Amino acid sequence: MPQHRSLLLLAWLLINLISFPNQVQAADPFPQTVEIADKTLKKNGEALCEWGIFGLDLYRVALWVEKPSSNAKQLLSSEQVRCLELRFVRSLSQKQMREAYEESIKANQPANDKKLKASIQKFIESVKAASKGSSMKLICLPGKGLELRQGKEKILVEGDRQFLDLILKLYIGNKPPTPEVAKGLLGNHPNTVADLPKGPAKAEEKLKKVPEPDARQR
Repeated sequence: MPQHRSLLLLAWLLINLISFPNQVQAADPFPQTVEIADKTLKKNGEALCEWGIFGLDLYRVALWVEKPSSNAKQLLSSEQVRCLELRFVRSLSQKQMREAYEESIKANQPANDKKLKASIQKFIESVKAASKGSSMKLICLPGKGLELRQGKEKILVEGDRQFLDLILKLYIGNKPPTPEVAKGLLGNHPNTVADLPKGPAKAEEKLKKVPEPDARQR
């Protein structure tokens, strides 16, 4: 009987907790470009965030930047407007939202960096509950801070470049929500000049060592 009850409980959990929303695939697509702060941002990538052993769908997320790149370090170190949008396919309470960000920030922020404390605290306190079908935007504005948009509410969290980079690290840094989220947001973009290794080219050095056709061999 205990085993039978366990199976019934598992079935109940599957029915009540797991709703693999087929509508995620047919949901409204993210736009290729968005206009923010007089800038035209291009979509860098998008992903679906799944959680737990059952792969619960939590939200879809997309990233727009001025100059798309698949190099996380380049995106994190650039002075450009960046925008993240989360579209929730499952309702999350205010407590769940804030605890998730607190844990993610602890995992990604520089150790004992007191300069970021005020900005982080205001950001956490500004995050509200997310209902299914709602969206949230995190807009990194260099020289101003982070603009948080949830529903009709718009809040500016003042912060420096390090704070803005931290917000982006939560999704494409070393410890994102899932590896699939970071991979999706980074997309598959060709390397730019900034991505190429610096220093003397080894190929050129090898060519210099090759003797001329008419050179005498000693």
